[in-house]
Amino acid sequence: MDITIFAKSSSQPESPYNINFIIVDEILRIHCSCPAGIYGQLCKHKTSLLEGDNKMLYDISQKEILADIVSTIQASPIFDELSKILKRKMEIEKIQQKLKKEHKDIKLNLALKFKNGIKL
Repeated sequence: MDITIFAKSSSQPESPYNINFIIVDEILRIHCSCPAGIYGQLCKHKTSLLEGDNKMLYDISQKEILADIVSTIQASPIFDELSKILKRKMEIEKIQQKLKKEHKDIKLNLALKFKNGIKL
């Protein structure tokens, strides 16, 4: 099986990245044409598609193909490792949200102090 999925590029919306899912003799290889993917890294395009994230699809008509790929991977031993990555990603996002809120609150507090005047 050799399937190419087209993923959105945030830097060049009119030029999607090609993500190739190749399965031969029960060996899975995934390649992405983004700069990180070219160097063999686990880029956001690969991880988002492996999550089944339809928002990453450049061509929404590939939704069923993506669902088949995700289903195949979920039934394999590699899914445990992928789950760990996705869980950690969610934890990082929660921490980032918390820090952003704290940062915003600090800025608002300082702005209010400047507005009302601060004794030097």
